[in-house]
Amino acid sequence: MTPRERILAAIEFTGPDRCPIHHYIFPGAIWRHGQRLLDLADKYPDDFDNENIKHNTLPPPAQDEDAEDVVEWQDEWGVVWRRLRGYTSGEVLRPAIPDWDAWRTYEFPPLPDDSYFEEFAAQVEARHPEEFVRVGCGRFFETMEHLRGPSNLFMDLAEDNEGVHELADRLVERHLHALERYVKTDVDCIVLGDDWGAQDRLLIHPDQWRSFFKPRYRRVFEMARDAGIHVWMHTDGYILDIIEDLIEIGVTLLNPQHDCMGIERVAEIVGGRICIRTDIDRQWTIPWGTPEQVEDKVKEAIAAFGNFNGGVMLHGEVGPEVPFENIEALYSSFYKYGGYPLTWLEQ
Repeated sequence: MTPRERILAAIEFTGPDRCPIHHYIFPGAIWRHGQRLLDLADKYPDDFDNENIKHNTLPPPAQDEDAEDVVEWQDEWGVVWRRLRGYTSGEVLRPAIPDWDAWRTYEFPPLPDDSYFEEFAAQVEARHPEEFVRVGCGRFFETMEHLRGPSNLFMDLAEDNEGVHELADRLVERHLHALERYVKTDVDCIVLGDDWGAQDRLLIHPDQWRSFFKPRYRRVFEMARDAGIHVWMHTDGYILDIIEDLIEIGVTLLNPQHDCMGIERVAEIVGGRICIRTDIDRQWTIPWGTPEQVEDKVKEAIAAFGNFNGGVMLHGEVGPEVPFENIEALYSSFYKYGGYPLTWLEQ
């Protein structure tokens, strides 16, 4: 099977030859392990041409022992960020809309003009037929969180003030503006990411999520699903309360942090219904466990989500603290146990 055929077969439960694979490696891991990690990824390639690894081969941080290993920058939204050099994400240092007085004069970044979407359509048309084409639609809740700052946003939601509704609706319209153009091209999937969970609960009450956010997500997801395009959503943390809602409004490929919720509990909800992009336990097993424990976690995830003639995309996040032998165990296990039929489950 081609990568595109394999991924679609896993999402649509039509029988892939093996579980599709998606690698994600932070730059710091590449700086730590160097060429042998790149060689390992070539030995066990994913179904996305190892794109994340190729994009993250950044130069290492300065060797000056007195240098602060922290990066600060301002994004196109006016949000000031900071992060550790070895990672690709960070935290908001200064929000762009610190109060609602600032909202009165705040201007969103300009939308791409039609030439951008024309160029995108041409690139999709010229794609290799084996390629699974997805397009990122950014973030919704997290963009609100970044613009206002986390504490401010949660108070906005608690007070149900007018400004937070205006901000949310303008962001939805922005998503729909882009998506309306993307769905006219031959893309396979849209991707949206919002981390909705703390370690043991949703960040807001599920009822508030359903009343405020669910209808807005639905508008975006329905445009994609009506065009026959899959919806891939990433969301970390404990989201057990809203997984059923996400399925209802159109998510077909979900990337949850399933270990913090209990993999069996997640599987009871999603098994055979939507595809799961796994998050092999990166809080303990991948960085601090043994290679045998990493292998066991891969087998557990395949058994929970992939035993439905599809249903699983294998993924495990690799940070700079992960020892090389655990990365090797992770990637080799994807190939060792991910081929269909899953005969090892019967042994």
